[in-house]
Amino acid sequence: MCYIEGMIKILITAGGTSEQIDDVRRITNSGTGRLGAKIADAFAGITDCAITYICSENAARPDSDADVRVCKSVADVKEAVELACADAEYDVIVHSMAIGDYQVRAVSDSAQMTASVIERLSVLACGDSSSPEEAVRDALLSPPGIRENKISSDKEDLIVVLKKAPKIIALLRGLAPQAVIVGFKLLSGASEEELVSAGLALLKKNDCDLVLANDMDTVLSDRHEGLLIARDGTYERAAGKDEIAKLICGRAMQTIWDVPYV
Repeated sequence: MCYIEGMIKILITAGGTSEQIDDVRRITNSGTGRLGAKIADAFAGITDCAITYICSENAARPDSDADVRVCKSVADVKEAVELACADAEYDVIVHSMAIGDYQVRAVSDSAQMTASVIERLSVLACGDSSSPEEAVRDALLSPPGIRENKISSDKEDLIVVLKKAPKIIALLRGLAPQAVIVGFKLLSGASEEELVSAGLALLKKNDCDLVLANDMDTVLSDRHEGLLIARDGTYERAAGKDEIAKLICGRAMQTIWDVPYV
């Protein structure tokens, strides 16, 4: 997409990431991208804008024109966001993508894992300065991995070791200091008070302008409800993806133009 001088530039992430176990198996985060697509269409409907849409392979796409960039893993999304922000100065970033909290560190099985622990403890017995706890921890976190492109389904067990993934939302303010940043917080079985508290904490921690807090119980139904929380702790409710998209779009544009939202 060619960015035109004076156009509002919007970056939206949508869908859910997945981490590869082997060539055919993945650990995925649920995320359809339907709300992200509606947010893109809401922006396109009220202003002359250029939209960059970073999404997972099966995520919904906006009906309006957008520069669609497809990602799979958290690392893919991180690279795509960094490249996008290096290429353009965004006015609004809406980070609605369901980013995985963990990445695959190693894939092993009980036989390999047991052998790794025994080997590490034998080294310890020979005078290694590590403590038994450190030795076992190292063996468990860094086992000899299974190298098959497709792991055999004949295996009786499979052990997947995960490591903490980078938080994409934590990078956004540094990448786009001038942007209106909208984050998302998803809980499950939470009260309104808990949603507001968690959403406001996310907002403050990552220097967002707005955060949409929602609960999995409503996300999975036709009655998707959300609370859009501002920096001062005030919030507004919206029900249904169309209304949530309109609210996010309206509040973001109000912040850019510094005019009342109707």
